[in-house]
Amino acid sequence: MKKYFVLVLLIWSHHADAQSIKDLDFLIGQWTVNETLFPGTDHSYTENGSRVCTYYLEDSFIRCESSTLSSKTGKKRAYTYLINYDEQQDCFWVTALSNDFPKHDKQQWFLDKENEQILAIIPRSVFNNQFFRATISFKDRNRLVWDGWYSQFRGDREWRYIMNDVAVKR
Repeated sequence: MKKYFVLVLLIWSHHADAQSIKDLDFLIGQWTVNETLFPGTDHSYTENGSRVCTYYLEDSFIRCESSTLSSKTGKKRAYTYLINYDEQQDCFWVTALSNDFPKHDKQQWFLDKENEQILAIIPRSVFNNQFFRATISFKDRNRLVWDGWYSQFRGDREWRYIMNDVAVKR
């Protein structure tokens, strides 16, 4: 009986800390987006627009749809993130689609509640043999800050800062 009680307690405590799509509830809403690509370089440009994040497919996903206008090309860009939680791997999977890029990517997001941020990676090379990683700070739930880097290497070397996306809740 004692072993059974300990086992039930362990299972219950695991589920008490278990994550779900609802842990990303702070994403839900309408946002004004100001994104700087290649910040601090001669190639820097901005994209400004909006993002709407809603629950999707009976609350099993979050869908974030963005529409921005490029200061570089003057063209509109549309992109979508479909986010769901993978209980087996204890991470969020994000499928990113864009109207101006022929490939979509699959990202892994790891929620760091203590530091109020998401750590994002693309586990496989997508962008011309480049890897991508990012942080999304939600310390201010009304102002999300996304910073991204890319590299030819999966390890910690030669990472280049490529984006700063600030989304402010409307």
